[in-house]
Amino acid sequence: MNRSSIALTISLAFAVPMSVFAAASVPCWQSRELAGDPLFFVTSAGDTLAKASLLRVPEKAPVLKSASGEIVYELGRDFTWKPGSRLIVLTQNSRMPFKTLAELHPPPGSPNAYKSTVDGKSWLLYSQGRFFHDLQCAASYTARDDWMPPRVPVAPIVQLQKIRARLAAKQPIKLVVLGDSISTGLNASMTGNAPPKQPGYPGLVAQGLEQRFGSKVTLVNLSVSGMSASWGLSQADAVIKETPDLFLCAFGMNDASGKIHPELFANTLRALVDKVRAAHPGCAAIVVSSMTANPEWIHATPPLYPAYAAALEKLTGPGIAAANVTSVWMALLERKQVLDFTGNGLNHPNDFGHRIYADVILGVIGDN
Repeated sequence: MNRSSIALTISLAFAVPMSVFAAASVPCWQSRELAGDPLFFVTSAGDTLAKASLLRVPEKAPVLKSASGEIVYELGRDFTWKPGSRLIVLTQNSRMPFKTLAELHPPPGSPNAYKSTVDGKSWLLYSQGRFFHDLQCAASYTARDDWMPPRVPVAPIVQLQKIRARLAAKQPIKLVVLGDSISTGLNASMTGNAPPKQPGYPGLVAQGLEQRFGSKVTLVNLSVSGMSASWGLSQADAVIKETPDLFLCAFGMNDASGKIHPELFANTLRALVDKVRAAHPGCAAIVVSSMTANPEWIHATPPLYPAYAAALEKLTGPGIAAANVTSVWMALLERKQVLDFTGNGLNHPNDFGHRIYADVILGVIGDN
């Protein structure tokens, strides 16, 4: 399979303006004032009503809207919720979107479907653009529970000292991103031209840094869909040409699909980062591990995602930090389903997923 066939090829270079989507100081999954908790409703085998689970337990009935924010759903009319529960159940005549298990595994040749699943017998619901966005809902509520959400450790001083000093002094910085389709921002609502038009995680990181530190951040995104770490190494000169102050290097999804050994994967990114930093010693680099793919997808390789994250952690040192998106993603999937966080059904994040990426990266950088 040509890996780039499942994602648009995009290469961007632009300065991102501030917007209401700049990441908050508290990671989206940690805040007790949880906004936009994503829900994809499914009617499971033996059930007559579709269900989905919230990330946390609300202290009172959550507010549920379409992912676009354009439709507000009504408790009792569209959904039910029991106090003390994370479960949301749709009513018989609910206006809210849902899918049956059969619809998630459509017949071969069906529209909005990918041609292969792990069992080899059925296709998997899949689409680019706003298809999944329009099937998802977003819940907002104040959480009241004892769940201990995963934490993102701030990188040690030696790893990001220079970029933190620039940010603390409110100096302008150039942020350069190199990665695959996830890093192009695919399946964030902005790229799907759907409300609320949230940018992908690179834009959220740029906005978050401006919001937290008051520095002017110029974002240059050199990411291209379907690419892996070896391609990234070939683009070192393009990164160097942009004279970055902060370099985000984010690969892994396509490397895992190609079953690249973790050591080879990490060594390739080490060579890339070392080449960039040799040309610009003041540049800080953050290697970003990947979300996990839908395990039903035939090209998913579940053991490799955490193995890659562990290998990237070993690259850290003076001027180099690691953002472990993988561990947070896997922890949240212990409480939610894959379809709650996916933007295309297979291997891209939705708006909340891009917020996870951004909040992990911003957490590693730390606050002012």
